[in-house]
Amino acid sequence: MKYCVKEPDTMKSPYTGMTRKDWIDVSYFFLEGIFRHVKDIHDPIVVPRHETRVSYPQPDGPKWRVASERFEGLARSFLIAAPLLCNEPEAEVCGYSMKKYYKDQILLSVTPGTPNYLLGPEEIFPEALPGEKAFQHTCECASLVIGLSMCREVIWQTYTKEEKDAIARYLSAFGHSFTSHHNWRLFNMLILAFLDREGYAIDQDMMRDHAQAIVSYYAGDGWYRDGHSFDYYCPWAFHVYGPLWNQWYGYEKEPWLAGKIEEYSNKLVSSFPSMFDREGHVTMWGRSGIYRSAASAPLAANFLLKNPTANPGLARRIASGALLQFVTREECFYEGVPCLGFYGPFEPLLQSYSCAASPFWIANSFVCLTLPADHPFWTAAEENGVWEETSGETVPGETVTTVSDGPGIVTDNHLKSGITELRTAKVLMKQDNNNLNGYSRLSFNSQFPWEAFDYKGQEAMQYSLRYDAQGAGRKDPLPAEPQIPNILLYGGVRDGILYRKEYFDFSFTFQDKASVDLADFPVAYGLIRADKSRIPDRPYTLTLGSYGLPVPEGSKAEEEERICPETGALARILKGEYGQIAMVFYAGFDKSCVVSRKGSNPAEGESRMIVGTSRRERYYSYEPYVMITAILTRKDSGEWTDEELFPIKRLSFTDPQGCGGYGPVILEMKDGRTMIVDYEGLEGKLSL
Repeated sequence: MKYCVKEPDTMKSPYTGMTRKDWIDVSYFFLEGIFRHVKDIHDPIVVPRHETRVSYPQPDGPKWRVASERFEGLARSFLIAAPLLCNEPEAEVCGYSMKKYYKDQILLSVTPGTPNYLLGPEEIFPEALPGEKAFQHTCECASLVIGLSMCREVIWQTYTKEEKDAIARYLSAFGHSFTSHHNWRLFNMLILAFLDREGYAIDQDMMRDHAQAIVSYYAGDGWYRDGHSFDYYCPWAFHVYGPLWNQWYGYEKEPWLAGKIEEYSNKLVSSFPSMFDREGHVTMWGRSGIYRSAASAPLAANFLLKNPTANPGLARRIASGALLQFVTREECFYEGVPCLGFYGPFEPLLQSYSCAASPFWIANSFVCLTLPADHPFWTAAEENGVWEETSGETVPGETVTTVSDGPGIVTDNHLKSGITELRTAKVLMKQDNNNLNGYSRLSFNSQFPWEAFDYKGQEAMQYSLRYDAQGAGRKDPLPAEPQIPNILLYGGVRDGILYRKEYFDFSFTFQDKASVDLADFPVAYGLIRADKSRIPDRPYTLTLGSYGLPVPEGSKAEEEERICPETGALARILKGEYGQIAMVFYAGFDKSCVVSRKGSNPAEGESRMIVGTSRRERYYSYEPYVMITAILTRKDSGEWTDEELFPIKRLSFTDPQGCGGYGPVILEMKDGRTMIVDYEGLEGKLSL
């Protein structure tokens, strides 16, 4: 089960070969995988489930969760079918008329007494947990109205007035009900906007309250804070649903708020393309990985605005590249439908609100199919942004860096490897929050996705701290288990160096807590790290892991060691089918090794990781504080030159002991740069 571009258009789409026809073909491809599980045209969409421990419905769960699973199957698959019907109203899949199936199913789903009825608020509220007021149905009602709008003449306009009224009553019940205080407000806004546009009465004050709240989440650089964090939900939810709301309601009835939504979208698309790699691929980051190429959706949705500023050729190149990243890989599918994972099934990525149909939200990028065939999005030749614009130029560190202070995201496009890295911050979660996996990392890589934390003391792209025993002079016991930082603060970029700070086991105070001052900057194939440990208690073991190298079944990962002739730094190299990872140890680590892991990597069942260890035993000992490494990645199997593998020519410390306890650290680079790492004043610049 994978898609192949059969007749690539190398003139209009030199990077992906994809045309508008290919997008329509992919729509059929997805729907065929879905409808092979629909045995009768009257049956709801319930797709096979490969995982039952985390996702819903659970055996002891409420009845409305079973209805919710069917609602996700209906509404989210409709987001694939509706753009198709917009273009091909008579489309058939697996012998079923898509127009008839969705027209009938939508009506049955909102009609009490039918076997397919999905329950309304009056049936759901009695089953609610204490304090529970918002339900998955609100989310799916929003998908329903998006689909109905996309193919309005094909389905909605063919209902009788009585049928429209019945659907409107159902939608209104959820649109005017409670919602969650983050991106979910947009769901209510779209439901109410659809009803208003179709002539039904709505509470305009409620609409205005939702809209002002959404605009108030704006953090800068085109990014909204999604109630609590920054991740792909911010662009693909806020910057897809926002423009739709502007079209349906905002431009006419709330022009000031609509103007802000347009302004913020245009701000986002000026820098958002940098978050994709040279192939247009999505980097696995945050909790929305199961929606995959939905991350590219705001680039197409920008063209729904009155005054869009996105580059159409670049927008289509990224949208098509991101889609091909997944639809061309068999492991992304389970029984014909996108699985609960990023590539293959991957439980650490899942949430309790996920069901087997949840990944159909990949369809958000299919909003592009509502743009007419003669729109510049489809007629412009593909462009590749920074990847082609810098061809032949001399760029410091062979990397183009984009800084977004609002969300605390720094993006690095490595021109030699084609890999993109994201350095993120502004993270705060409880230690036991499974989402910590997708947020608390020193960086994220488009080629080597994050690995699940196992809390055994060695983690990928993050520090892990373990104490031996109770700390001296402390009333509260030190944690016995290895700790992962659960708060990551942003200190900004100064002279090309990103400063951040992270704390282990943060709860309500920084006092007595262990932390690391983070400083990093890009080089040709990765990042130089110059991090300063600030861990008061002893004895402890601190480790830092590289990215994980996926090892396909039946293959091997090669290991290599090299010593830098100028600095004596040790480089450990891992090579495999996915490319190479190198970790170079310059200072602050006592030893290093390569470890094998199973079940931690989202691409393969086994992986390898390079780990450095820093051990400190005596209280108040003046020992090396600054840990300097290079963590490098590439997609190919080529040999590293000394300049590529050992980018630091010379390093020096302010203190005579060379421990980095105080003062700047000076790194003279082989590319001619001198990078001065200075943590002074960092405490006053930190933000969340």
